[in-house]
Amino acid sequence: MAKKFRRWDVEQRWLLPPSVKELVPDDHPAHFVRDLVRNDLDLGAIVDCYAEERGQPPFHPVMMTALLLYAYTQGVYSSRRIAKACQERVDFMALTAMQEPDFRTVNLFRQRHLEALGGLFVQVLRLCRRAGLVRLGHVALDGSKFKANASKHAAMSYKRMREEEARLRAEVQSWLEQAEAVDEAEDAEHGADRRGDEMPRWVANKQKRLSKIRKAKAALEKEAAEAAKARDDGDATTARLRWMPTHR
Repeated sequence: MAKKFRRWDVEQRWLLPPSVKELVPDDHPAHFVRDLVRNDLDLGAIVDCYAEERGQPPFHPVMMTALLLYAYTQGVYSSRRIAKACQERVDFMALTAMQEPDFRTVNLFRQRHLEALGGLFVQVLRLCRRAGLVRLGHVALDGSKFKANASKHAAMSYKRMREEEARLRAEVQSWLEQAEAVDEAEDAEHGADRRGDEMPRWVANKQKRLSKIRKAKAALEKEAAEAAKARDDGDATTARLRWMPTHR
């Protein structure tokens, strides 16, 4: 009796496509970071920089800020990897509403708003720590709590607060420095206009892709047949030499 499998129809279309919020669970950090940046931060220092009406409208700076923050907390610093994640990872899609800024846009946004982003990211980590989060992505937050009304702990609390503030600032600074270093290295390796993992154009065309693969398959089969023939001819020659009488 033949084994039955679940249906796998990659051509099937959705009558009602899901909301981007349904791509990942409700408690996923992508939702948390997106909504925190969108609802609880003052991004005037970044948003107010955009005044010109000419040309194509840019990606929303609040979305771009949330994208960088989420990527860095996930350990993704390369603008190329961030751009690729926007195309391939559902957690990034849930954050960007399936928009796909390219790596140059990501890189330029970070460079343009470097100082403001540093301050905003520290603010986010402080908020998360105060709210009681122990971790945000790969970033460890201080979960210690001190009683605000306990005067005997005031000096210790203040000292600890200053230490944690310095640690969070150093953490954010390391993100931005690593992002800059990775982008510079990848620009040198791939060129400033290439992501480095682009597929040939024929891959996107179903007919061309089919033709290329069929030709490649035929070539491999021909090579295999020729190799088998050469091996058989070599075996036959060896056999004849083995049984050839020797003259003394």
